Amino acid sequence: MGHTLGIDVGTTNAKAALVADDGTIVASASRPIPTVRDGDVAEQSPEALWDAVVGAVREVTAAAPAAAGTVGAVLCASQYSSTVPVDEQGSPTGDLVLYLDQRGTDHSFAIMERHPESLEVFVDHHGIPPVGGGLSLAHILHLQLDRPDVHAATATYLEPMDFVNLRLTGRVAATQCTMLTTQMCDNRTIGITEYDADLVRLAGVDADRLPPLIDIGAAVGEPLPEIADELGIPGDAIVYAGVNDSQVGAIATGAYRPGRAGAMIGTTSVLIETMDRKDTDLDHEIASIPGPLGGRYVVFAENGLGGKALEHVLANLVYASDELAHHVAADHFEHLDDALRAVQAGSEGVLFLPWLAGTLAPRADTRMRGGFLNLSLDTRRTHLVRAVVEGICHNFAWLAPFVEDFTGEHIEEFVFGGGAARSPVWAQTLADVVDRPVRTLEAPDFANARAAALLAHHRAGTLDEDDLAGLVIVDAEFEPNAANREAHDAMHEQFVAVFEALQPLYHGLNA
Repeated sequence: MGHTLGIDVGTTNAKAALVADDGTIVASASRPIPTVRDGDVAEQSPEALWDAVVGAVREVTAAAPAAAGTVGAVLCASQYSSTVPVDEQGSPTGDLVLYLDQRGTDHSFAIMERHPESLEVFVDHHGIPPVGGGLSLAHILHLQLDRPDVHAATATYLEPMDFVNLRLTGRVAATQCTMLTTQMCDNRTIGITEYDADLVRLAGVDADRLPPLIDIGAAVGEPLPEIADELGIPGDAIVYAGVNDSQVGAIATGAYRPGRAGAMIGTTSVLIETMDRKDTDLDHEIASIPGPLGGRYVVFAENGLGGKALEHVLANLVYASDELAHHVAADHFEHLDDALRAVQAGSEGVLFLPWLAGTLAPRADTRMRGGFLNLSLDTRRTHLVRAVVEGICHNFAWLAPFVEDFTGEHIEEFVFGGGAARSPVWAQTLADVVDRPVRTLEAPDFANARAAALLAHHRAGTLDEDDLAGLVIVDAEFEPNAANREAHDAMHEQFVAVFEALQPLYHGLNA
């Protein structure tokens, strides 16, 4: 096989990468996906998502038509815990309910009120209790119970990668990997193709609205003729079952290798590890989930907002356009490294809390919020920007030891991917704060699209698992700077202490 097509549907962008069997990205492209937020509501248009995928794929196939003509396999990875309701024809019956959407949380907790044994059953069978907070089970219950018009028109509820595969092939199919956050699968065994009857019964979801499950590595089918023509790929290419971005991130960062973990910081921050067993740490919001390779589990350690917190500060504080002034810049990140270099490690005592949408691992709390602490008359915009980056790194460093305790393995190095890894100063800051070597990936913002294409090569038999491990391409290496150790240790101690100190205050403000 000459080439494969990897698609990565993130929160803010859809990306595509055309990848050769030696791991080379022949062409890549990205298209934005808008989000509508209002309080607990966070939605996207499924049609806008699909248009973004089509636009990105068409750009890469037009850029390299000869390579595109040899595409033998396609695989889509995506953000997850997001729900797309579709009818019998595959048309959306409502907007995509994003993982940031908190609706349905009350219905999830009602499961445990109705069935006191359900907490133990969900944790034992699936790994994650029915607590809502953006999980797809909550979304489905919200649509089923609060929006009966949408539910009545819906034939099935899909995750984003399965929605893309439906549009590509015309077939409704999902897997144990893609349906993770519907919480309807028994994850004690990797490779199941039936929903767990106990979980379905306890949750009270309409089982006939759940998509049929196929094997994790199975083919979904060939692209529809009109879709193949529109995208510029062969009609006999095989579309394989998708995966979520944490699962493909383990391939992108080489987290299957002992002593190595992934640090994927894009819209969110995710610490990625692998292990050989199913387990759950309820106290710290960590679980192991079915992975796409070797019968191993991927550690579910979602750290919360990452780059989105910095984007928010840059767009709304630094480069804002409002009644005060017009400070819009074409590229909010153009001078990021200059700003970071202008301020010493520790941000001269300014501390940023990146919990703008609540906290996840290692302490989940939807009522926590972000903020700047310890501002003085000497504080400038550059201090704020540096503090944001350091705060995201402190949040990640807070999580790391809990993951090590969970897996029983010491993390010797982090491989850094996602949009944040484009910044060498951010990479150095991460190395300094976590006190471990950090290796940045080549083309880090397309790491998941590339990894999806590599997984497609593996599914098609072009590459084996050892080949995948050898194709993790590191662009730069950053060792911790001992000169910054004291400053970061002092700030990290206060970062963790602030959570406990401010939790009662945030609960009062956000009751």
